[in-house]
Amino acid sequence: MILFSKYHGCGNNFVIVREKELRKTAGETEYPSFARQICDVNTGVGADGLIVVREEPCLEMVFFNCDGSRAPMCGNGIRCFAHYCMDQGICEKRSYPVKTLAGDMIVDVTSESPFMVRINMGKPVFDPAAIGVDFNGDNFLDQTLILGDGIYHKINSLFMGTVHTVVFTDDYASMDVPRLGREICNHPVFAEKTNVNFVRAAGENTLEMKTYERGVGMTLACGTGACASVVVAHRQGLCGKKAEVVLALGSLMIEISDDGDVYMEGPSVKILDGTFF
Repeated sequence: MILFSKYHGCGNNFVIVREKELRKTAGETEYPSFARQICDVNTGVGADGLIVVREEPCLEMVFFNCDGSRAPMCGNGIRCFAHYCMDQGICEKRSYPVKTLAGDMIVDVTSESPFMVRINMGKPVFDPAAIGVDFNGDNFLDQTLILGDGIYHKINSLFMGTVHTVVFTDDYASMDVPRLGREICNHPVFAEKTNVNFVRAAGENTLEMKTYERGVGMTLACGTGACASVVVAHRQGLCGKKAEVVLALGSLMIEISDDGDVYMEGPSVKILDGTFF
């Protein structure tokens, strides 16, 4: 019997469990299996991912996709993590670091009602080795990828909390986004697969985005993907250093500081508390 909570950030939803609760019935090697079990929409709670709150020796977000694969970071997830920590009395501060596999992320709670969080997501990394691509160059931006349909697609890949690929489009309706996302995600060029963000410039500083998430499939929102999309869009002159990324169930504000750090601000909503047997 495991106590859990469920939260969402712009529709991207997560089951959250304290590690000390999870360890009553599962060892750390069993976390991937537990993630698959509890995230299953038919026989579990149903979620895009599992967040394990590790409190010792420091506050850490341990994140698993619904297929059991571990991911370095999750932008929407870390906002929900901060919301859960405040609700549970784990951390009552408004500003603090959270350890992740992508490094320490600085959380700033900007509002409690509605719950809003601003996160310093760190700097983007353009080195092809960081995204698992064997490529002799400084970056893997504005590259041509040939998919199974024989059609060339322009892609931009980078590490922004995790591996991301950005594809710009003028018309979602003309694209089979789930199919293209799946093909790009699983393309042999990406040794560790990739998240895929389809982005449309909808205004001077407004982007619209749909994401195929590695280990999940189509998802309603992706925080690190929003950050990656603004980084690439700014480099290509499609937006300024601060832009709104519009998603299916909300929007995120992304800002690139003068020193290159990327900040994300957005909401978190609690859905329920429960007991998983």
